[in-house]
Amino acid sequence: MFFGNSILDAIEIKKSGGALSEGIIREVVAGFTSGDVPDYQMSALLMATFIQGMEYEETLALTRAMAESGDTYTFPDCVDKHSTGGVGDKISLTSLPIVAACGAPVAKLSGRGLGTTGGTIDKLESIPGFSVNLSRQAFERQVEEVGLAIIEAGDLAPADKEIYALRDTTGTVDSLPLIGSSIVSKKAATGAGHLLYDVKCGSGAFMKTPEDARELAELLVRLSESLGIRASALITAMDNPLGAAIGNALEVRESVRFLKGEHVPEDLAHEARLVAVRLLELKDIPEPERAVEESLSSGAAYEKLREFVRAQGGDADALDDLPVSGEVREVAAPGGGYVARFGALSVGRAALALGAGREKKGDAIDFGAGVEVLVKIGDEVEEGQPVARLYGVRQTELAERLVLEALDLSAGPVEPPPAILDSL
Repeated sequence: MFFGNSILDAIEIKKSGGALSEGIIREVVAGFTSGDVPDYQMSALLMATFIQGMEYEETLALTRAMAESGDTYTFPDCVDKHSTGGVGDKISLTSLPIVAACGAPVAKLSGRGLGTTGGTIDKLESIPGFSVNLSRQAFERQVEEVGLAIIEAGDLAPADKEIYALRDTTGTVDSLPLIGSSIVSKKAATGAGHLLYDVKCGSGAFMKTPEDARELAELLVRLSESLGIRASALITAMDNPLGAAIGNALEVRESVRFLKGEHVPEDLAHEARLVAVRLLELKDIPEPERAVEESLSSGAAYEKLREFVRAQGGDADALDDLPVSGEVREVAAPGGGYVARFGALSVGRAALALGAGREKKGDAIDFGAGVEVLVKIGDEVEEGQPVARLYGVRQTELAERLVLEALDLSAGPVEPPPAILDSL
C-alpha cells in the first residue's frame, strides 16, 4: 500500500483544522507502524493534532486503529483497572486479589514504571521467582483456573508504542485526544469486558486539576463504551503519596499487610476497598460492599494473592517477609507542628534517587529501595521526630533533601484532604 498521499493529506487537513476520516487514520497508523511513514511526517501530523485537536469520532478511530495494530486478547467476562499513575499507587496489588476472591476474574496486561511512577510489573518482580512472561495459552489458562493473572504488556498496541515515543520527543504528549487514545487502545487490546479507570489528580500526577482529570476520565469512559467495554472512572487525589510505602518491595509488603487485615494508612485502605467495590458493581455482583469485607475478614483475598503468586512462579511464603534494603536512614522533622503537605512529587523523586525507579527505559532498579513515610496530613509532629525512612544506598543525601522539601508543617491543625475527588 502507498502511504505517501495519506500522510500528506492528513497533515494538510489537520493544519487547516479539518477532521480526518477513519480510512486516512488507519492508513497513516499502518504506514507509521510499518516504517513507510517517516518520523518527520508523523511528527508534523502530531503537532498539527496537538494544536488543532481532534473531534470525538477521530479520536475513536485512532484508538481503534492502534488497538488493532498488533495482537489482541478477548476476555469479555473479566474485569481490569487502569491507573494514570501516582506515587505509592499500589491499588492493583490491593484491590485485584479482592475482586478475584469475590468471583470476578481479572486479566491484566501491565507495564513497567518510568520516573517517579512505579509500575505494577516492577512491584511484582520484587517477589522472588515471580514471572511476568507467560505465553498466551498460559495467561488464558491462569485467568480461567486462578481468576487472576497479570503479565507484561509487551508488544500490545505496537502503533501506540511507536507514536508515544515520538510524542515524547516532540512535545506533543499533553494532548487530551492523544492521551485518551493511547490509554484506551492498550486496554481495548487487552480485551477485558469491564474496566475501571483511576485518574490521578494533583502535583504528583499528570493531570494537575480536578477539572482536567474529569475531562480525561469522561473521554476514557466514552471511548471504552464505544468499543464495547463497560467502563466507569474514579478521580483520586495525588498531592501526597498513597499509603506509606513508595518502592517496589516496600509497596508489596504494605499491600500484604492490608490484605491480611493489618493496619495501613486510611487513604490506601479506603481507596483499595472503593476500587474493588466499583469493579464488582461493573460485574453486577450483588452486595459488593459486603462481598469485599467478607473477602478481607475471611482471609480469602490474601489467599487469592498467594495463589496468584504461586501460579506465576513466585515464592508465596516470601510475601510475609519480603526482602528490602538493609541500609535504612531516618529523616527527622526540622521543627514542630502539623503536617500540611508531604508532596508526592518530591517523595517520588527521593525514591527514584535511591534506585526504586528508572530515569530512562532500561535502567536497572533496586527492588528493595524506596521511601516509607511515617506521618500523614493532619498528624502532629515534634522537632526531631522521624517523618520518613529511606531504604537504599544510592544518593541518600539527595533523597533526604527531597523528602524535607516535600514536608510542609503548619502551626495549627490541618484537616486531611479527601482521597476520592469525583466519580463517574
